[in-house]
Amino acid sequence: MKSLLAKIAVATAAGTALSMGVFNINPAEAASFNFSYTLQDGSILSGMLEGDVQPDGDTVFVSAITMPTFNGVAGPDLPFVQSVTGFFSGNPGTATVSFSGNVMDIIASIAPQGIDGFLFESSGGSILGFPAYNSGPSYGDGLEQYDPSKWELTAKNPTSVPEPASVLGLLAVGAVGAASKFKSAKKG
Repeated sequence: MKSLLAKIAVATAAGTALSMGVFNINPAEAASFNFSYTLQDGSILSGMLEGDVQPDGDTVFVSAITMPTFNGVAGPDLPFVQSVTGFFSGNPGTATVSFSGNVMDIIASIAPQGIDGFLFESSGGSILGFPAYNSGPSYGDGLEQYDPSKWELTAKNPTSVPEPASVLGLLAVGAVGAASKFKSAKKG
């Protein structure tokens, strides 16, 4: 029995070490951001987005747009988010924005066909011929030249998401508890 308890103790220590990051495993960061863009006529598109900041510290790969508004009026949900380039080429790509506003390649819409929503394309206008902001009826219903100085992206507080290693540590602690309970029951 002593051998079994020793094995459980070693497994628990290993699991706990993994969950505490001894092996340099850090939790993933699920980041939320507030964004806004001021159009030429003074109208404001704003909302929140979910994404991952890239190693350059400027670029964000976007996974979701939430609570979009136009001039303070809530617009429809925009569950379809992808790269503008990917949308027009038929090859899905990763939607991208940046803190500086210099890298913008995103389309967000209510349907996969790009119906009602908005897009930003800053890469020299490879799709529309110039860097552009384009939108459906709920978000200004217009097309204008994109101006990076009118874009604002600010990070909200990141929330740590546990990695599988921390779950392993919790399972190991549970196993020790179960073994202890089993040992107590066997003695009694």
